[in-house]
Amino acid sequence: MSSSPGTLLDRHGRVVRDLRLSVTPRCNYRCTYCDPLGAGASEPPGTLSVEAVRHVLYAAAGLGLTSVRFTGGEPLLRRELPEMIALAKFDAGIEDVAITTNASALARRLPRLLEAGLDRVNISLDALDPAVFARATQGGDIDRVWDGIHAAEAAGLAPVKLNAVVMRGVNESEIEGLAGLAVDRPYHVRFIEYMHLNNADPRAYREQFMAGAEIRARVEAAHGPLEPVDTDPSAPARLFVGRGWAGRVGFINPVSEPFCGACSRMRVTSDGMLRPCLLTDRELPLARALIADDPVSAIQDVFLVAAHRKVASGVTAPTERPRTMVAIGG
Repeated sequence: MSSSPGTLLDRHGRVVRDLRLSVTPRCNYRCTYCDPLGAGASEPPGTLSVEAVRHVLYAAAGLGLTSVRFTGGEPLLRRELPEMIALAKFDAGIEDVAITTNASALARRLPRLLEAGLDRVNISLDALDPAVFARATQGGDIDRVWDGIHAAEAAGLAPVKLNAVVMRGVNESEIEGLAGLAVDRPYHVRFIEYMHLNNADPRAYREQFMAGAEIRARVEAAHGPLEPVDTDPSAPARLFVGRGWAGRVGFINPVSEPFCGACSRMRVTSDGMLRPCLLTDRELPLARALIADDPVSAIQDVFLVAAHRKVASGVTAPTERPRTMVAIGG
């Protein structure tokens, strides 16, 4: 299926409008589901430069993509992140500019990010209990995360989205407490099914996996019935609200309830590979396009090829992957 100027369609007729752009594979946490071996401890050669990011953003905007989320690793470890946000918002004219972060440095860096044009934040929060949080993140300081959450809320970045990947035997005891955050505060607390993107032993993965339906049942047992909220079909989370709640809870169930049919996303990894599907290992290199005489047009050509090769659905079963999540980008 072809794409007209300003609209990028994949071969299944889905409109591609959301870009996940990883700016570093480095992270100061080692979450079990993302980076169990600590591969994100150092910056490898070939990480995209600011100029390369500029070209990618212009190419994406020219194809009609309206949303970009800067990811990692931990994007706040990239010193030039404010410059990249400004390029997206004010130069490329991207409508919605967001980051996914562990928030450990968010309170300190947020003023500059807001000045650069940041619209929204997604914050990883896998537990409320400090000991459980430290175990899940392999050393994270929950107080610094809360400083970041409160700073984002005070800045008006509503709704603040809090993401929890649930793993049996690691943090399932936190489900009820995390959901309770949405009762009194206008947070969107989203529970994410554990995906096999860390090359865990398949048997161990299956033992730790919790389906979204089970997670929801625990939320309702603790807080009462949930009612669905109208949600963009292309958004990964299905949102619900309890009676009198200030916020929302969401369930992102890519394994038990795949939502590939409405997928609107593509990813660019920090080393310049265009990845049409998170759960499929196919990647297209941007290296030659980035040094072309007209890099924006050349990158758009790669996007068009990627859209044609975007699969109908990804592989959710445990499988050995050449990259773990930290190297793909959230």
